[in-house]
Amino acid sequence: MIASRRSVAALGLALLACGAFTACRTPSAPPIGAVVEREVRLSALVPDVVDHVAADLAAAALVSDRERAARAVESLRSIDVALRAAEEPATGLVPVGTDLLNTTLDDPRAYRTASRELMRRDDLDRALRTRLDQFVRDDYLHLANARIRDAWLLEFGRAFNALAEPLGKSIMSHSMAPYRIGRSLIKYAAALYARDPLPLQRRQALAHWTSFLTRHPDAPEAESLIPRVNKAKALWHRTRYDHALQAAQRALGRGQTRVALIQADRALHHVPEDRSASELRDRAEERLLGERGNLRRSVQGSTQASSSVVPAQARPLTLALLDPAGDVEAAALALQRSDRDGPLADEARFAAAMARGEAGGDSAMWADLEELAERDPAESNMARHAAALVYNPARNAYAAFERAKGRELKQRLLWVLLGPYSKGLPERRIPKPLAWSMDLPAVAQSMIGAPLRAIQLPWSPAPPASRSVAVSAKRYLARHPNGEHAEELRDWLESFEAGRGNWLGAYRVAEKRPGVDEERLAELREKAARQSLKLAQREKRRDVRNTMYRHLTREFPETLAGRTAGQRARTEVENATPQHIRIRRSFLLENPEFAGPKGLGLSPHLLDENTANGELHPDGVALAGGRALEVSYVARSGDEDDPPLRSFQMISEERLARLVSQLEETSFRNSLEDSLDQLGSDAHRDVFFERARIGLADEVDPRAL
Repeated sequence: MIASRRSVAALGLALLACGAFTACRTPSAPPIGAVVEREVRLSALVPDVVDHVAADLAAAALVSDRERAARAVESLRSIDVALRAAEEPATGLVPVGTDLLNTTLDDPRAYRTASRELMRRDDLDRALRTRLDQFVRDDYLHLANARIRDAWLLEFGRAFNALAEPLGKSIMSHSMAPYRIGRSLIKYAAALYARDPLPLQRRQALAHWTSFLTRHPDAPEAESLIPRVNKAKALWHRTRYDHALQAAQRALGRGQTRVALIQADRALHHVPEDRSASELRDRAEERLLGERGNLRRSVQGSTQASSSVVPAQARPLTLALLDPAGDVEAAALALQRSDRDGPLADEARFAAAMARGEAGGDSAMWADLEELAERDPAESNMARHAAALVYNPARNAYAAFERAKGRELKQRLLWVLLGPYSKGLPERRIPKPLAWSMDLPAVAQSMIGAPLRAIQLPWSPAPPASRSVAVSAKRYLARHPNGEHAEELRDWLESFEAGRGNWLGAYRVAEKRPGVDEERLAELREKAARQSLKLAQREKRRDVRNTMYRHLTREFPETLAGRTAGQRARTEVENATPQHIRIRRSFLLENPEFAGPKGLGLSPHLLDENTANGELHPDGVALAGGRALEVSYVARSGDEDDPPLRSFQMISEERLARLVSQLEETSFRNSLEDSLDQLGSDAHRDVFFERARIGLADEVDPRAL
């Protein structure tokens, strides 16, 4: 007997252990039969007195018959009073009917006032209250006052911080308090001086005031509002004048003469006959006339006699230049030897340099052209032509590469030395001496951290000039793949691309290298393929993503990432649908009216938490395109973390149209009741819903979005 009890106990322990390992889950199975119930055709309901009154109210509101609509609302109130007296639930139509009555008001301000009165009721639906609150707040005067209040808060905050910051830093050391407070006040005064006459918040208030006066010119507030608007408009013109004048000054300093002229004209448009803007415009116009004169002289021919400009010694060079097989270099050197200081000596030097370049002597050509470009354009005919070639980054790519490297080195050194001040002082629109006097202590304090920045330099991001260096290197390699500097630039470019993690760019450089190391190339190929796969996975558009997968498979077929891309491309094609809108189980549980017969029409046993008769997976249901529904069930193991079982079922066009309409209405209502549950924008979804409502869901829409 004891042995028998021990056997039973051992069996119980074994079953308990087995249950612990299997988590005691009830096996699940998909339901038998249709998961979406058949549509029930109910007979038409016989309207009662409430329905008749509501219909009469709607008809009156549509034709703006306010008296008739008011009588209907009073009837609804009387019905609610009678229902409450009989201890029955009220209709709940009085707040909605009152809002519908208010829509018959002609004046939007009157409707806003009536809506504000309606919001005092306690029986308002939450969605209706949210909508009315949004409309009440969307008032021009309310918005303008809010912007003015924001402007005052910002001004108070700046003034408070100007005193609070130095006082807070001087708690432990009172001796520095006067200096810190004085410096902070000077900065605050400089900020006030450089501030726009009409700041951003007040500009927004001006826009709201102008809109209010345009729509309500006879409003009682207009008389007191017009002087404020006129004053704000004058300050707005002054603000635009300041911006245009500063833009003109910056453009003139950068040599953008046409931009400076346009901006000076804009400044004069806002403040006519202004002295500063007029002087700036005159300088820009004078410079532009000089530039146009230079352009005209560059295309004009000489008025001197041809015998004095073209001596007989220039004939061989002229014939060599016209002959495709002519020896240009020999003819140019002969002309140079015959008359080194003659009128065509520089032309001979230019032609000889170009001939050396075409023969492969890039260094000699650019050295000669640089020497020629340094001459005075007033004395040398070819100085400007040589300078145009020397400083052209597309033609003289290696020199542009060297100049860009110099700028990069300068930026790095300035960053190490000055830190945040390496790009100059912050723009405050105050005189430079005053700006330097204000920021000099901060610059000196920043220079103390130079040793620490020097240690961080190898890990700091590349400065903007690094991209210019890379562009110049790529231009040189594109024009001279076998040039004398090609190997140097390939080494730099490959190191640069690898340093910033662009393995695809490093691979492109390495694969064109003569005699490349195959092991190094294979390593770069693997890294480039992984990078391309990550980029494809982040692409949201299915067609673009699938194209990227196929391209990656063709380009890197031997890599792991290439094989993975091929598998993903096949999966994309197999599972591709015109639309895939997922309705999760949590949404169905939170909105049972949508899951019920009036919406999706799901069988009740799919949401009863009993896996034995089939249970909906957390993924829920998806609109898979056309009239197809993709239903996800809990896996046979009963574990919701396992991949779901999926099946498809077709629904009728009527049910699909009703489904998408109720889905939109439910989502919009939830967004009104919960500010965190907002309905995002989706062009594909909106097009699918539109076509589903008119019965075109089964027809493919070839238009691209």
